[in-house]
Amino acid sequence: MRGNDKQERRAFVRKVVTGAVGVSLAPQILKGADAPRVGAASRAKPLAAEWRNRKAGMAYRMFGNTGMMVSEIVFGSSSWDDEDKYFDVLDLGLEKGINYIDVAPQYQRGQSERVVGRYLKERKVRDQFFVSSKISFYDEFMTELAEEILSGLPGEKRTEIEKRAAALIEERGVTKPGYHFQYFKAQDKKFLLAYIRHLVIQDYGRLKSWKPRIKKRMREIAEDSLSAMGLDYYDVLHCPHGVAMPEMLDDENIREFFEEFKAEGKMRFSAVSAHNDVAGILDRAIELGHYDGAMLAYNIGNHASLERSIQKAKAIGMGIVAMKVARVLTVDWAPKWLTSKLNTTISEDVSLHAKTYLWALQNPDISCCVSEMMTREMVADNSSIVGRKVELKKV
Repeated sequence: MRGNDKQERRAFVRKVVTGAVGVSLAPQILKGADAPRVGAASRAKPLAAEWRNRKAGMAYRMFGNTGMMVSEIVFGSSSWDDEDKYFDVLDLGLEKGINYIDVAPQYQRGQSERVVGRYLKERKVRDQFFVSSKISFYDEFMTELAEEILSGLPGEKRTEIEKRAAALIEERGVTKPGYHFQYFKAQDKKFLLAYIRHLVIQDYGRLKSWKPRIKKRMREIAEDSLSAMGLDYYDVLHCPHGVAMPEMLDDENIREFFEEFKAEGKMRFSAVSAHNDVAGILDRAIELGHYDGAMLAYNIGNHASLERSIQKAKAIGMGIVAMKVARVLTVDWAPKWLTSKLNTTISEDVSLHAKTYLWALQNPDISCCVSEMMTREMVADNSSIVGRKVELKKV
């Protein structure tokens, strides 16, 4: 099926994929009964393979049951702010057989979307790439709604909710070293905001006036991004973007919006992205059953808590994009033992970045690794390890 055939695409995106209940490996995840549960059923069979920009020398894997044959290394774009600079990088990626680009309206205040959109238009290569984006500001909008309730509470009640949120974070152990890794400085703030929001909804319920406002805001964000890129559909759309608590996936508006947007032919597949409490988030996505994929922080540091959940996700037809594969080793505060562990596990004589991707791609349940490639040299380096199988030594 070709992505530019609108009738076929709309039939394609209406296929509903549901999943089986998973068992969480996250630390002390609570079985909250306050949120509605979606019944799980057998997923649809894999769709026929769909190839884009297929080139010799690149290795490809199917993204869950979607049929999309994605390159093992794909483009991230969170730092892309210069059209002229990154066109050259994208050109080499196209030459190498890379066929998936991930963007988000939050990246560079929307500039990364404009870079990608202009490139696809000027090079006339929309049909050579799968394009993934995110409803980036969903979380922020939900926090604003919760604040409408919080702002009307006495100061002591607000303080009590904040203390309960902090205690719940501690009880669940989601910030424990080894399970949780920090990839950017503002990352941990999402925990407290999400847990406060959860307790506000748990204590006071959702206001009826919220539903149309949430749907409207989600649509505005998603359609504005399509317009910014000059596209008429996404291959993959994530919501939430960078979710920090499993219960945040229970918002019925997410599922309903995905169904509506798919029916309109504006998106093909749904996904969620997470840096925090990654195993807990993935297990909840599996249980809900309406997600086609997930973009997850997965690396030499946190993989032990994720392996079984990723295996279950693959078994029910979810595609998995591994992110923060290299970043866990390259941030200024990275523990030195991580690099030592990687070098002991894989003795191949390749660059540190390439080695992290080589390590991650030994997991057959991973669909691809997203990489923030800023130069042609980085594209060449990361592409050099695709399709390789190596022995992973025990540590």
